[in-house]
Amino acid sequence: MVSVIVLGLLAACSATPPAEQTIRDHYFYGGLAAFHEDMHAEAARQWQRAAELGDGEAARNLGHLYRQGLGVEADGHIAAAWYQVAADAGVISADYNLGMLYMRGGPGLPPDPDEGLKRLGKAAQAGFPPAKAELERLAAAPAPPVATPAPTVAETAPAPPPAPAPPAVSEPSPLRMQIGSYRTRAAAEQEWKRLRLKGLTPEIIANRVEGKGLWYRLVAVGPAQAVEAFCASAQAKGMSCWSRTR
Repeated sequence: MVSVIVLGLLAACSATPPAEQTIRDHYFYGGLAAFHEDMHAEAARQWQRAAELGDGEAARNLGHLYRQGLGVEADGHIAAAWYQVAADAGVISADYNLGMLYMRGGPGLPPDPDEGLKRLGKAAQAGFPPAKAELERLAAAPAPPVATPAPTVAETAPAPPPAPAPPAVSEPSPLRMQIGSYRTRAAAEQEWKRLRLKGLTPEIIANRVEGKGLWYRLVAVGPAQAVEAFCASAQAKGMSCWSRTR
């Protein structure tokens, strides 16, 4: 599966990150490179090591793999557990992923719409646009008909209850989106020229992958609206959008 990696803007950080953070990032980006090479089992191994060291986004990505059965046996319960680990670590998109998993159900996991709506509401209130869009879609969907007795001459039909107010949504932050990993810097530059993404600027980052040598990550940086537009186009072609908040 081709994937598009959506990355949140890096928070301000010191020039020398803590050693534990460096190790977590090593496993996270090693898993990312393995995923781009369709080495899903290796991606699961790398992301699990990062998650065990406290990387919430690696835990969320493990949830994706277990939900889709990529490199591991598909299991909705395990997917939900890793999404929960990520949500507990403060990864907003994990609440959205958990909400969608409960709304639709997963491998061996029956749907739970009440829990799904709760999770979607939490993600929407935290400012995650796809959660807000899904809640709006559900609110606009026609409700199933409910049989009610006809009113008598002396009665009138009760007025419908007011619709619930949509959850408050904060302004989304600008994003970083990983396009892919390439063997050479020239290949990454050529891919950027081919894509011509409006409203986004490129960043090329060298990353040494264990057993694979030096790779170059192509990252697009820009406003949330531009990233979401690219994600919508990618999903229409069967691609996935993933995220990173640092």
